[in-house]
Amino acid sequence: MLGTWILLLALALAIWAWMDALRAREAAIQHGRALCGDAGVQLLDQSVSLKRLRLSRRDGLPTLVRRYQFEISLDGSDRHRGHLDLAGHRLESWSLPLSATASPAPAAPRPPYLRVVE
Repeated sequence: MLGTWILLLALALAIWAWMDALRAREAAIQHGRALCGDAGVQLLDQSVSLKRLRLSRRDGLPTLVRRYQFEISLDGSDRHRGHLDLAGHRLESWSLPLSATASPAPAAPRPPYLRVVE
């Protein structure tokens, strides 16, 4: 009887982890599109993929920090890599390569918890 409960708990935990990973990837795609739109570059091929997963402390609580890597194009004929970090499902930092000729569109004020990593 106890073995059945442990098996069901393990199965529920695996399903929860899988669903959480899918939600985080969808959030990364949305954040990637928004960042590329603000920077005036093109997100290529829906190429957002998980690069790194680590456990870190945020506000005293353990939090999964996921780094997603994606490819962008500055002028439509090149490919560059960018990344963004999600702490939980909150955008924590990002990096986009920008050329000297690229002029980012004026962006709305960013919330204070966001920071740009170059």
